[in-house]
Amino acid sequence: MAERPSASARLRFAWILGLVIIAYGALAIALSVHVIDQQSGARADLYVTLQALDQLHQEALSQATTDQERQAIEAAWHNERAFAAASPLQARHIVQTLISRLNQEYPTNACGRRGPSFVAASALPARHPCMVAIGTRKGHVVDATGYDTQGIAMDNFYEYLYAPVGRSG
Repeated sequence: MAERPSASARLRFAWILGLVIIAYGALAIALSVHVIDQQSGARADLYVTLQALDQLHQEALSQATTDQERQAIEAAWHNERAFAAASPLQARHIVQTLISRLNQEYPTNACGRRGPSFVAASALPARHPCMVAIGTRKGHVVDATGYDTQGIAMDNFYEYLYAPVGRSG
């Protein structure tokens, strides 16, 4: 039968185990802070895009002449945080203009990756962390989808309601 460890051996084991747990916790906190910092940049990019779509939404509402036009514009914004353009041609033009303008205003990727932060949804690469894809649906609805550091789509409603503090990077 094995001998029972001495009191000093048990104390050393407890100290080593405690130090390992503390080191693991410190590394987990450091990694979490790093990921949260990167996420804030990706969130800010999506928020900027949603603000641009909201501005288009407000302008279109003020120029709408019929109740049917207003309802279509309102429905796209309230249901999907998207902008209902008047035509597919106008929607494609808005997408190209938004991508160009936002990439000029924010020339570096929010997470420090190579390439732009704002891309056309049709040109979204297979790996797409820290990007905002802007595209059209149903021919005339302009929408944006933001992707976090893991390449997972973010929720437009949450990101628009809870604005990030600022763009890092």
